[in-house]
Amino acid sequence: EIPLRLVGSEMCIRDRDGTLTDAGPGIKASINYALNKMNLEELGWDSDWVVGPSLWGTFKKLGVIEERLDEAVSLYRDRYNVKGYIENRVYEGIPDQLATLKSMGYVLCVATAKPTISAISILEYFELRQHFSYEFGSNLDGSLSDKSALLKHALEVTGIDPKDSLMIGDREYDIFGAKSNLIKSIGVSYGYGSKNELKEAHADCLIETPMELVGAVKQLLPI
Repeated sequence: EIPLRLVGSEMCIRDRDGTLTDAGPGIKASINYALNKMNLEELGWDSDWVVGPSLWGTFKKLGVIEERLDEAVSLYRDRYNVKGYIENRVYEGIPDQLATLKSMGYVLCVATAKPTISAISILEYFELRQHFSYEFGSNLDGSLSDKSALLKHALEVTGIDPKDSLMIGDREYDIFGAKSNLIKSIGVSYGYGSKNELKEAHADCLIETPMELVGAVKQLLPI
């Protein structure tokens, strides 16, 4: 159920993988599981790029033909939904930073390319869900996995003005999605995107540790 529209509020929208939690091990293991089942070569050592983008686009880059993309995603979910989602850890400092922002009056939301149901399961497992008013994720068919479309949807649902919103993420997709919706952005270099990637995407601010989050939010989006 969607809460009431929050017109006039300041909204912080956060990516999940690589921003709230280090989800890489579970994602990579589940991708390898699917590739192995399809008799395709598993991920190489330089595989951090798979954390963040849509699964359909990821599997396409890994050599899965168009006609088998749905099969690859289904195989991935067979493992991820059972054990991959808990092969994960919350970044140190994140719970305290979220609690502080919420106590200051910010409306906190999650926006992830992962399906909404998976995002909620992970937030509940790691006891983070109480900090968030909304969880925005993709649909099971892959729609809304594009960050631009997802953030547009978030703005429509909440009724919050883009100028009163802020996107926080670790990949260029998060920054591009924010810019396409006229939302300010914070790039976090402790995740899976490099500083160069975030700088080239023109994030409005860069932080290197979760403990810098509250200060950066106050600077870019003061209440």
